[in-house]
Amino acid sequence: MATIGSNHHPRKAGWLLIALFVLLAAAGALLWFQLSAPPHRPFAVPGSQDSSPFAATVPPEEIEKIETRLRANLMSGVGLVSWYQQANEELSTPAQWSGEWIAQDQLLYGFWLAEQDRKSLFDQWHETFRTYFLSPRGLVYPVRTRVMNDPQAGFSGEDSSARLEPVAGDGDSWPDSLLYLKVLALAYAKWPSEKLDEQETGLAASLSLVIGSSLAPDQLVAIPTSAPTQDPAATPTPQPEPASELATEGYAEDPVIRLAALDLLALKTLAELDPGFENRFTDAVSLVQGGLISDALPLYAYGYATSQQGYVRFIRSAPVVDLPESLASALHLAEIGQLDPRTQSWLLEHVLNDAVLYSTYHIAQGQPSTNDESLAGLALTARIARITGHETLYRRAVERLSWHRATSPTSSVLDAIFRLDSQGVVTMTARDNILALLAMS
Repeated sequence: MATIGSNHHPRKAGWLLIALFVLLAAAGALLWFQLSAPPHRPFAVPGSQDSSPFAATVPPEEIEKIETRLRANLMSGVGLVSWYQQANEELSTPAQWSGEWIAQDQLLYGFWLAEQDRKSLFDQWHETFRTYFLSPRGLVYPVRTRVMNDPQAGFSGEDSSARLEPVAGDGDSWPDSLLYLKVLALAYAKWPSEKLDEQETGLAASLSLVIGSSLAPDQLVAIPTSAPTQDPAATPTPQPEPASELATEGYAEDPVIRLAALDLLALKTLAELDPGFENRFTDAVSLVQGGLISDALPLYAYGYATSQQGYVRFIRSAPVVDLPESLASALHLAEIGQLDPRTQSWLLEHVLNDAVLYSTYHIAQGQPSTNDESLAGLALTARIARITGHETLYRRAVERLSWHRATSPTSSVLDAIFRLDSQGVVTMTARDNILALLAMS
Protein backbone atom coordinates (compact mmCIF):
# COMPACT_ATOMS: atom_id res chain seq x y z
CA MET A 1 0.00 0.00 0.00
CA ALA A 2 1.31 3.36 -0.93
CA THR A 3 1.95 5.78 1.87
CA ILE A 4 1.11 9.44 1.84
CA GLY A 5 3.99 11.44 0.31
CA SER A 6 5.83 8.51 -1.22
CA ASN A 7 5.42 10.02 -4.71
CA HIS A 8 7.71 12.98 -3.74
CA HIS A 9 10.93 10.94 -3.61
CA PRO A 10 11.42 10.60 -7.40
CA ARG A 11 10.66 14.32 -7.84
CA LYS A 12 13.21 15.26 -5.16
CA ALA A 13 15.85 13.07 -6.78
CA GLY A 14 15.14 14.75 -10.12
CA TRP A 15 15.70 18.19 -8.69
CA LEU A 16 18.94 17.02 -7.11
CA LEU A 17 20.13 15.73 -10.48
CA ILE A 18 19.24 19.01 -12.15
CA ALA A 19 21.03 21.02 -9.45
CA LEU A 20 24.10 18.78 -9.79
CA PHE A 21 24.07 19.18 -13.57
CA VAL A 22 23.82 22.99 -13.28
CA LEU A 23 26.65 23.04 -10.74
CA LEU A 24 28.90 20.91 -12.96
CA ALA A 25 28.05 23.04 -15.98
CA ALA A 26 28.90 26.23 -14.08
CA ALA A 27 32.17 24.73 -12.86
CA GLY A 28 33.01 23.64 -16.39
CA ALA A 29 32.20 27.08 -17.79
CA LEU A 30 34.36 28.72 -15.14
CA LEU A 31 37.24 26.36 -15.89
CA TRP A 32 36.87 26.98 -19.64
CA PHE A 33 36.83 30.73 -19.11
CA GLN A 34 39.96 30.58 -16.98
CA LEU A 35 41.78 28.41 -19.50
CA SER A 36 40.69 30.44 -22.53
CA ALA A 37 41.07 33.92 -21.00
CA PRO A 38 44.13 35.92 -22.11
CA PRO A 39 47.07 35.47 -19.74
CA HIS A 40 47.44 38.02 -16.96
CA ARG A 41 50.34 40.41 -17.63
CA PRO A 42 50.38 43.44 -15.32
CA PHE A 43 52.30 46.49 -16.51
CA ALA A 44 53.26 49.25 -14.09
CA VAL A 45 53.49 52.76 -15.52
CA PRO A 46 56.16 54.74 -13.67
CA GLY A 47 55.55 58.45 -14.05
CA SER A 48 51.78 58.31 -14.30
CA GLN A 49 49.60 60.34 -11.96
CA ASP A 50 48.24 57.11 -10.47
CA SER A 51 51.73 56.08 -9.35
CA SER A 52 52.77 59.51 -8.06
CA PRO A 53 52.89 60.36 -4.34
CA PHE A 54 51.76 63.94 -5.08
CA ALA A 55 49.03 65.52 -7.17
CA ALA A 56 49.51 67.07 -10.58
CA THR A 57 49.48 70.87 -10.62
CA VAL A 58 47.54 71.38 -13.87
CA PRO A 59 43.73 71.04 -13.56
CA PRO A 60 42.07 68.37 -15.77
CA GLU A 61 40.15 71.02 -17.72
CA GLU A 62 43.44 72.62 -18.78
CA ILE A 63 44.78 69.26 -19.91
CA GLU A 64 41.66 68.85 -22.01
CA LYS A 65 42.32 72.22 -23.66
CA ILE A 66 45.85 71.21 -24.61
CA GLU A 67 44.65 67.96 -26.15
CA THR A 68 41.81 69.72 -27.97
CA ARG A 69 44.26 72.16 -29.57
CA LEU A 70 46.66 69.33 -30.42
CA ARG A 71 43.96 67.45 -32.27
CA ALA A 72 42.49 70.57 -33.90
CA ASN A 73 45.79 71.82 -35.31
CA LEU A 74 47.73 68.64 -36.03
CA MET A 75 45.40 65.65 -36.34
CA SER A 76 44.80 64.28 -39.84
CA GLY A 77 43.37 61.06 -41.21
CA VAL A 78 46.89 59.58 -41.10
CA GLY A 79 47.78 60.73 -37.60
CA LEU A 80 49.45 63.75 -36.00
CA VAL A 81 51.63 65.83 -38.32
CA SER A 82 54.85 66.88 -36.64
CA TRP A 83 54.30 70.65 -36.50
CA TYR A 84 52.04 73.60 -37.28
CA GLN A 85 53.26 77.15 -37.91
CA GLN A 86 50.98 80.08 -37.22
CA ALA A 87 50.45 82.74 -39.89
CA ASN A 88 52.51 85.90 -39.38
CA GLU A 89 51.08 89.12 -40.81
CA GLU A 90 54.28 91.15 -40.30
CA LEU A 91 56.28 88.63 -42.31
CA SER A 92 53.39 88.02 -44.73
CA THR A 93 53.67 84.29 -44.16
CA PRO A 94 50.57 82.07 -44.14
CA ALA A 95 49.89 79.22 -41.76
CA GLN A 96 51.78 76.07 -42.70
CA TRP A 97 51.79 72.42 -41.71
CA SER A 98 54.53 69.83 -41.78
CA GLY A 99 54.39 67.11 -44.40
CA GLU A 100 55.77 64.51 -41.99
CA TRP A 101 54.06 62.10 -39.64
CA ILE A 102 56.58 60.82 -37.08
CA ALA A 103 55.88 57.40 -35.58
CA GLN A 104 57.22 58.34 -32.15
CA ASP A 105 54.70 61.18 -31.93
CA GLN A 106 51.84 58.80 -32.70
CA LEU A 107 53.11 56.20 -30.21
CA LEU A 108 53.58 58.66 -27.36
CA TYR A 109 50.04 59.92 -27.95
CA GLY A 110 48.71 56.35 -27.97
CA PHE A 111 50.59 55.66 -24.74
CA TRP A 112 49.00 58.73 -23.15
CA LEU A 113 45.51 57.65 -24.26
CA ALA A 114 46.04 54.22 -22.68
CA GLU A 115 47.46 55.76 -19.52
CA GLN A 116 44.35 57.94 -19.24
CA ASP A 117 41.99 54.95 -19.77
CA ARG A 118 40.63 56.49 -22.98
CA LYS A 119 39.76 53.15 -24.57
CA SER A 120 37.44 54.40 -27.30
CA LEU A 121 39.94 56.99 -28.56
CA PHE A 122 42.79 54.51 -28.14
CA ASP A 123 41.02 51.97 -30.33
CA GLN A 124 40.49 54.59 -33.04
CA TRP A 125 44.10 55.72 -32.78
CA HIS A 126 45.37 52.14 -32.87
CA GLU A 127 43.47 51.25 -36.03
CA THR A 128 44.89 54.31 -37.83
CA PHE A 129 48.41 53.64 -36.57
CA ARG A 130 48.41 50.03 -37.73
CA THR A 131 47.11 51.11 -41.14
CA TYR A 132 49.83 53.65 -41.88
CA PHE A 133 52.86 52.82 -39.75
CA LEU A 134 53.33 49.04 -39.80
CA SER A 135 55.64 47.42 -42.33
CA PRO A 136 54.82 44.03 -43.94
CA ARG A 137 56.79 42.25 -41.21
CA GLY A 138 54.85 44.04 -38.47
CA LEU A 139 57.52 46.52 -37.40
CA VAL A 140 57.16 50.30 -37.33
CA TYR A 141 58.08 52.75 -40.06
CA PRO A 142 59.75 55.72 -38.28
CA VAL A 143 58.39 58.45 -40.56
CA ARG A 144 55.57 58.71 -43.07
CA THR A 145 55.84 61.53 -45.59
CA ARG A 146 53.75 62.93 -48.40
CA VAL A 147 54.74 65.42 -51.09
CA MET A 148 52.50 68.42 -50.56
CA ASN A 149 51.32 70.46 -53.52
CA ASP A 150 49.94 73.08 -51.16
CA PRO A 151 51.92 73.58 -47.89
CA GLN A 152 49.13 75.86 -46.63
CA ALA A 153 46.54 73.08 -46.88
CA GLY A 154 45.10 72.03 -43.54
CA PHE A 155 45.05 68.55 -42.07
CA SER A 156 41.60 68.27 -40.59
CA GLY A 157 40.17 64.83 -40.10
CA GLU A 158 37.57 65.63 -42.75
CA ASP A 159 40.21 66.36 -45.40
CA SER A 160 40.10 63.38 -47.76
CA SER A 161 43.54 64.14 -49.21
CA ALA A 162 45.06 63.77 -45.73
CA ARG A 163 43.94 60.16 -45.64
CA LEU A 164 46.14 59.19 -48.57
CA GLU A 165 48.80 56.74 -47.46
CA PRO A 166 52.23 58.38 -47.32
CA VAL A 167 55.13 57.13 -49.38
CA ALA A 168 56.49 53.87 -47.96
CA GLY A 169 60.08 54.22 -49.06
CA ASP A 170 61.88 54.05 -45.73
CA GLY A 171 62.79 50.94 -43.77
CA ASP A 172 61.23 49.94 -40.50
CA SER A 173 62.81 50.75 -37.15
CA TRP A 174 63.34 48.48 -34.16
CA PRO A 175 63.57 51.39 -31.65
CA ASP A 176 60.16 52.67 -32.73
CA SER A 177 58.86 49.10 -32.72
CA LEU A 178 60.17 48.78 -29.17
CA LEU A 179 58.14 51.82 -28.14
CA TYR A 180 55.12 50.24 -29.83
CA LEU A 181 55.65 47.12 -27.69
CA LYS A 182 55.51 49.36 -24.61
CA VAL A 183 52.22 50.86 -25.80
CA LEU A 184 50.78 47.40 -26.43
CA ALA A 185 51.95 46.17 -23.01
CA LEU A 186 50.12 49.03 -21.29
CA ALA A 187 46.99 48.62 -23.41
CA TYR A 188 46.90 44.87 -22.78
CA ALA A 189 47.29 45.38 -19.02
CA LYS A 190 44.38 47.85 -19.10
CA TRP A 191 42.08 45.96 -21.48
CA PRO A 192 43.25 42.33 -21.90
CA SER A 193 41.98 40.69 -25.06
CA GLU A 194 43.00 37.89 -27.38
CA LYS A 195 43.64 40.39 -30.18
CA LEU A 196 45.99 42.57 -28.12
CA ASP A 197 47.69 39.43 -26.81
CA GLU A 198 48.41 38.25 -30.34
CA GLN A 199 49.66 41.70 -31.37
CA GLU A 200 51.97 42.03 -28.37
CA THR A 201 53.44 38.53 -28.49
CA GLY A 202 53.79 38.67 -32.28
CA LEU A 203 55.67 41.97 -32.11
CA ALA A 204 57.89 40.61 -29.32
CA ALA A 205 58.86 37.63 -31.48
CA SER A 206 59.73 39.90 -34.42
CA LEU A 207 61.75 42.25 -32.21
CA SER A 208 63.78 39.39 -30.71
CA LEU A 209 64.85 38.38 -34.22
CA VAL A 210 65.60 41.90 -35.44
CA ILE A 211 67.59 43.06 -32.41
CA GLY A 212 69.57 39.83 -32.61
CA SER A 213 71.85 38.00 -30.20
CA SER A 214 73.53 41.30 -29.33
CA LEU A 215 72.09 44.79 -29.41
CA ALA A 216 71.93 45.86 -33.04
CA PRO A 217 73.00 49.38 -34.11
CA ASP A 218 70.05 51.50 -35.15
CA GLN A 219 71.82 54.34 -36.91
CA LEU A 220 74.81 55.22 -39.08
CA VAL A 221 76.51 58.49 -38.07
CA ALA A 222 79.59 60.37 -39.17
CA ILE A 223 81.36 60.66 -35.83
CA PRO A 224 82.99 64.09 -35.43
CA THR A 225 86.65 64.30 -34.50
CA SER A 226 86.97 65.46 -30.92
CA ALA A 227 87.89 69.10 -30.47
CA PRO A 228 90.56 69.79 -27.85
CA THR A 229 88.91 69.57 -24.45
CA GLN A 230 89.46 72.65 -22.33
CA ASP A 231 90.05 72.42 -18.61
CA PRO A 232 86.96 73.76 -16.83
CA ALA A 233 89.08 74.39 -13.71
CA ALA A 234 91.41 76.76 -15.57
CA THR A 235 91.51 80.47 -14.73
CA PRO A 236 89.87 82.29 -16.34
CA THR A 237 87.21 79.72 -17.10
CA PRO A 238 87.40 78.88 -20.81
CA GLN A 239 84.32 79.61 -22.88
CA PRO A 240 82.81 77.26 -25.49
CA GLU A 241 84.16 77.95 -28.96
CA PRO A 242 81.67 78.93 -31.66
CA ALA A 243 80.58 75.93 -33.67
CA SER A 244 81.91 77.51 -36.89
CA GLU A 245 85.46 77.56 -35.48
CA LEU A 246 85.50 73.88 -34.56
CA ALA A 247 86.92 71.16 -36.74
CA THR A 248 84.19 69.45 -38.67
CA GLU A 249 86.15 66.48 -39.92
CA GLY A 250 84.63 63.12 -39.08
CA TYR A 251 85.11 59.45 -39.51
CA ALA A 252 83.23 57.57 -42.17
CA GLU A 253 79.73 56.62 -41.15
CA ASP A 254 79.87 54.15 -38.28
CA PRO A 255 77.10 51.98 -36.86
CA VAL A 256 75.87 53.40 -33.56
CA ILE A 257 73.41 52.25 -30.93
CA ARG A 258 71.62 55.39 -29.77
CA LEU A 259 71.29 55.21 -26.01
CA ALA A 260 67.92 56.97 -26.17
CA ALA A 261 66.69 54.16 -28.44
CA LEU A 262 67.16 51.64 -25.63
CA ASP A 263 63.76 51.88 -23.97
CA LEU A 264 64.68 49.80 -20.95
CA LEU A 265 61.14 49.25 -19.65
CA ALA A 266 60.13 47.96 -23.09
CA LEU A 267 63.23 45.75 -23.22
CA LYS A 268 62.33 44.40 -19.79
CA THR A 269 58.84 43.61 -21.08
CA LEU A 270 60.39 41.87 -24.06
CA ALA A 271 62.60 39.79 -21.76
CA GLU A 272 59.52 38.73 -19.78
CA LEU A 273 57.82 37.58 -22.97
CA ASP A 274 61.01 35.96 -24.29
CA PRO A 275 63.25 34.76 -21.42
CA GLY A 276 66.08 34.24 -23.91
CA PHE A 277 66.24 38.02 -24.22
CA GLU A 278 67.21 38.54 -20.57
CA ASN A 279 70.93 38.95 -21.31
CA ARG A 280 70.26 41.62 -23.91
CA PHE A 281 68.14 43.57 -21.44
CA THR A 282 70.99 43.39 -18.89
CA ASP A 283 73.47 44.51 -21.55
CA ALA A 284 71.24 47.44 -22.48
CA VAL A 285 71.02 48.64 -18.86
CA SER A 286 74.82 48.51 -18.52
CA LEU A 287 75.28 50.28 -21.83
CA VAL A 288 73.04 53.21 -20.88
CA GLN A 289 74.47 53.49 -17.38
CA GLY A 290 78.00 53.52 -18.80
CA GLY A 291 77.13 56.45 -21.04
CA LEU A 292 77.14 59.00 -18.18
CA ILE A 293 79.41 61.78 -19.43
CA SER A 294 81.02 63.04 -16.20
CA ASP A 295 80.41 64.13 -12.62
CA ALA A 296 80.32 67.74 -13.79
CA LEU A 297 77.82 66.91 -16.53
CA PRO A 298 75.85 63.82 -15.43
CA LEU A 299 73.93 63.59 -18.69
CA TYR A 300 74.20 60.78 -21.21
CA ALA A 301 76.22 60.26 -24.37
CA TYR A 302 74.51 60.12 -27.73
CA GLY A 303 75.35 56.52 -28.47
CA TYR A 304 77.78 53.64 -28.56
CA ALA A 305 79.88 52.95 -31.67
CA THR A 306 80.01 49.20 -32.11
CA SER A 307 82.97 49.30 -34.52
CA GLN A 308 85.09 51.35 -32.12
CA GLN A 309 83.76 49.81 -28.90
CA GLY A 310 83.34 53.24 -27.37
CA TYR A 311 80.81 55.92 -26.59
CA VAL A 312 79.93 58.72 -28.97
CA ARG A 313 79.25 61.68 -26.70
CA PHE A 314 78.06 64.05 -29.43
CA ILE A 315 77.41 64.04 -33.17
CA ARG A 316 77.38 67.78 -33.87
CA SER A 317 80.36 69.80 -35.04
CA ALA A 318 80.46 71.41 -31.59
CA PRO A 319 81.12 69.29 -28.46
CA VAL A 320 77.64 69.67 -27.00
CA VAL A 321 75.14 67.21 -25.56
CA ASP A 322 71.56 67.30 -26.80
CA LEU A 323 69.39 67.62 -23.68
CA PRO A 324 66.14 65.92 -24.85
CA GLU A 325 68.12 63.00 -26.28
CA SER A 326 70.06 62.63 -23.04
CA LEU A 327 66.99 62.95 -20.83
CA ALA A 328 65.25 60.23 -22.82
CA SER A 329 68.02 57.91 -21.61
CA ALA A 330 67.63 59.25 -18.06
CA LEU A 331 63.86 58.64 -18.19
CA HIS A 332 64.39 55.04 -19.33
CA LEU A 333 66.72 54.44 -16.38
CA ALA A 334 64.24 56.08 -13.99
CA GLU A 335 61.43 53.83 -15.25
CA ILE A 336 63.34 50.74 -14.09
CA GLY A 337 64.58 52.37 -10.86
CA GLN A 338 68.18 52.80 -12.04
CA LEU A 339 68.54 56.57 -12.51
CA ASP A 340 71.87 57.95 -11.30
CA PRO A 341 71.02 60.44 -8.49
CA ARG A 342 73.61 62.86 -9.88
CA THR A 343 71.44 63.39 -12.95
CA GLN A 344 68.46 64.45 -10.86
CA SER A 345 70.64 66.71 -8.72
CA TRP A 346 71.98 68.39 -11.86
CA LEU A 347 68.44 68.96 -13.16
CA LEU A 348 67.29 70.37 -9.81
CA GLU A 349 70.26 72.73 -9.66
CA HIS A 350 69.59 74.13 -13.14
CA VAL A 351 65.83 74.36 -12.76
CA LEU A 352 66.14 76.16 -9.42
CA ASN A 353 69.07 78.44 -10.30
CA ASP A 354 68.45 79.13 -13.99
CA ALA A 355 64.66 78.55 -13.99
CA VAL A 356 65.08 77.08 -17.50
CA LEU A 357 66.63 74.13 -19.29
CA TYR A 358 68.43 74.72 -22.58
CA SER A 359 68.56 72.52 -25.64
CA THR A 360 72.30 71.85 -25.59
CA TYR A 361 75.10 71.95 -23.02
CA HIS A 362 78.85 72.10 -23.58
CA ILE A 363 80.44 68.81 -22.65
CA ALA A 364 83.57 70.28 -21.01
CA GLN A 365 82.10 73.27 -19.16
CA GLY A 366 78.61 71.93 -18.58
CA GLN A 367 77.19 75.34 -19.47
CA PRO A 368 74.38 75.99 -21.97
CA SER A 369 75.66 76.41 -25.51
CA THR A 370 72.45 77.98 -26.87
CA ASN A 371 69.72 80.37 -25.82
CA ASP A 372 67.01 78.00 -27.01
CA GLU A 373 64.95 76.53 -24.21
CA SER A 374 64.12 72.83 -24.32
CA LEU A 375 60.39 72.38 -23.87
CA ALA A 376 60.74 68.64 -24.33
CA GLY A 377 63.52 68.70 -21.72
CA LEU A 378 61.20 70.34 -19.19
CA ALA A 379 58.48 67.76 -19.85
CA LEU A 380 60.91 64.85 -19.55
CA THR A 381 62.31 66.34 -16.33
CA ALA A 382 58.81 66.57 -14.85
CA ARG A 383 58.13 62.95 -15.76
CA ILE A 384 61.43 61.85 -14.18
CA ALA A 385 60.65 63.86 -11.03
CA ARG A 386 57.26 62.21 -10.70
CA ILE A 387 58.85 58.77 -10.95
CA THR A 388 61.43 59.58 -8.26
CA GLY A 389 58.88 61.38 -6.07
CA HIS A 390 60.71 64.74 -6.16
CA GLU A 391 57.83 67.19 -5.85
CA THR A 392 59.90 70.39 -5.94
CA LEU A 393 61.61 69.45 -9.19
CA TYR A 394 58.30 68.36 -10.67
CA ARG A 395 56.48 71.57 -9.81
CA ARG A 396 59.28 73.84 -11.04
CA ALA A 397 59.54 71.98 -14.35
CA VAL A 398 55.78 72.06 -14.92
CA GLU A 399 55.56 75.74 -13.96
CA ARG A 400 58.19 76.65 -16.56
CA LEU A 401 56.58 74.41 -19.17
CA SER A 402 53.19 76.04 -18.49
CA TRP A 403 54.84 79.43 -19.05
CA HIS A 404 55.11 78.41 -22.72
CA ARG A 405 51.36 77.89 -23.17
CA ALA A 406 49.60 80.29 -25.53
CA THR A 407 47.06 82.51 -23.74
CA SER A 408 45.99 84.98 -26.42
CA PRO A 409 42.35 84.31 -27.38
CA THR A 410 43.13 85.38 -30.97
CA SER A 411 46.01 82.95 -31.38
CA SER A 412 45.50 79.88 -33.55
CA VAL A 413 47.61 77.92 -31.03
CA LEU A 414 45.63 79.04 -27.96
CA ASP A 415 46.24 76.66 -25.01
CA ALA A 416 49.05 74.78 -26.78
CA ILE A 417 52.71 74.64 -25.79
CA PHE A 418 54.44 76.73 -28.44
CA ARG A 419 57.85 77.94 -29.59
CA LEU A 420 58.66 81.52 -30.65
CA ASP A 421 61.69 82.12 -32.88
CA SER A 422 63.76 85.28 -33.25
CA GLN A 423 61.55 86.54 -36.11
CA GLY A 424 58.38 86.15 -34.10
CA VAL A 425 57.19 82.99 -35.84
CA VAL A 426 55.02 80.79 -33.60
CA THR A 427 55.28 77.02 -33.98
CA MET A 428 53.62 74.21 -32.05
CA THR A 429 54.96 70.69 -32.37
CA ALA A 430 53.29 67.39 -31.69
CA ARG A 431 56.24 66.20 -29.60
CA ASP A 432 56.26 69.16 -27.21
CA ASN A 433 52.52 68.96 -26.60
CA ILE A 434 52.32 65.19 -26.18
CA LEU A 435 55.24 65.18 -23.76
CA ALA A 436 53.48 68.00 -21.91
CA LEU A 437 50.33 65.87 -21.63
CA LEU A 438 52.40 62.98 -20.26
CA ALA A 439 54.08 65.31 -17.75
CA MET A 440 51.11 67.39 -16.61
CA SER A 441 48.17 64.99 -16.46
